[in-house]
Amino acid sequence: MEKIDTKELKWYARSVLNGKHASLAGITLLLTTLNLLLNFLCLEAAPYGTGILSILLYFGCSILINMIYYILLAGLYGIYLNICNNHSFRWTDLFSAFTQHPEPVAIYSLVQYALAYTCTQIGVWWLSEALNLLFYGDGGNLLLATVVTAIAAVLYIFLKLSLSMVLFVHADHPDLSFREMLKEGWQLMNGHRPKFFYLGLSFLGMFLLGLLSFGIGFLFVEPYIYTTEGYFYKKISGR
Repeated sequence: MEKIDTKELKWYARSVLNGKHASLAGITLLLTTLNLLLNFLCLEAAPYGTGILSILLYFGCSILINMIYYILLAGLYGIYLNICNNHSFRWTDLFSAFTQHPEPVAIYSLVQYALAYTCTQIGVWWLSEALNLLFYGDGGNLLLATVVTAIAAVLYIFLKLSLSMVLFVHADHPDLSFREMLKEGWQLMNGHRPKFFYLGLSFLGMFLLGLLSFGIGFLFVEPYIYTTEGYFYKKISGR
């Protein structure tokens, strides 16, 4: 198994990003703005209601917005893979996945949507039980909710780690089908999940600084993270 040195990957990332920070911060800002705009339009077009039609319209719109976001995200991964390969990039590359077999990414976005929605609902259930115990002294299902939430959290982290290279696989091999893309990404992470988890934790301090700067710092932190992950992908894929 290929040895992975986290410090080495981060050094590569810092080196290759020299002189590119402003451009990548602009691309990150563009993606963030588009995502916020799309979600705003979704809420305006299909506000959440209690009727069946309103609920279906809301979820349909949410799923569509999520698909568009993930296709944009696939373009972003392509940009960072180009950087790691010492290739040039343009801000318009953010939209490149729309013309490079976006179907697998669209299906992948459904997987991510279902995963996030399920975990969110479990978390809401636990919070509801905890509040019932706190304010009304009735937390009869709190133990069960805690156990289910803990199991869901472990499964969520495992699946997120297992799928963390999927969009890099698509950027590298856009002709792969959804099944092939998912299988390749999953197999690449076999034996590498703990190291990637540690890599993510190593950015925790920078993440906190991003929060303290009211999110502005993320414009510069995210390129560093994505580039490091790009080198991680190159390392485990042998490319």
